[in-house]
Amino acid sequence: MNLVIDAGNTLTKVAFFENDIIRHLHSAPQVSLEEYEQLIVKFSPHRVIISDVSDKTNLVAHWLEESLPVLRMNAETLTPVKMKYQSPHTLGSDRLAAAVYGSSLYCGKNTLTIQTGTCITYEFVNKNGEYLGGSISPGLDMRFHAMHTFTAKLPLVKKEKINFLTGTTTQESVLSGVVNGCIAEIDGIIDQYKANFPDLMVIMGGGDTFFFDKTLKNRIFAVQNLVLRGLNLILEHNHKC
Repeated sequence: MNLVIDAGNTLTKVAFFENDIIRHLHSAPQVSLEEYEQLIVKFSPHRVIISDVSDKTNLVAHWLEESLPVLRMNAETLTPVKMKYQSPHTLGSDRLAAAVYGSSLYCGKNTLTIQTGTCITYEFVNKNGEYLGGSISPGLDMRFHAMHTFTAKLPLVKKEKINFLTGTTTQESVLSGVVNGCIAEIDGIIDQYKANFPDLMVIMGGGDTFFFDKTLKNRIFAVQNLVLRGLNLILEHNHKC
């Protein structure tokens, strides 16, 4: 049993994997030490991997290290892909984990793995298994909040799935601009990659996948818990090494 912790910008996800299958998943803005203690007793993991975009898991990591082997994701962590990113020390471990899992689904193929969460990230791994990098743009919520914060009168609009282009109210106009804008962006990025790599395979995950998976003109393979699955692969890779 593997314990996989993904502490992201919005949520901390705690998953227990057995034979590559998620047996239990718990997510919350912050997971307390008491909750970790209860989960450890219940599932008895053998090893742990932690990906943290900040430092909010430091206390938990130190506590876990007293009884379990803990792998903390960083720039030196061994992964199944070859690192060709020019600044690996600045690379988010969640981005790398997504790239690892996406490329594992189509070995020997050029893959673009897209995460739709706080940010929308694009990770490219070529057919030789080399991670070259990608791009980062604001996610849906960030765009809605930015438009409200940096204008005098635009309201804070909550995201929802839409089927219109022309907004007939200010709220609808904001919704159309953000949601349809993201769809156009994602399709446009995919098209640019496909122009250079016609055999490109596209994988998408993240909390906002629901907004895009049926509306994109490009074909994608949607995966739940993409980063968690990538972290589990990295943990297994390091255990075998």
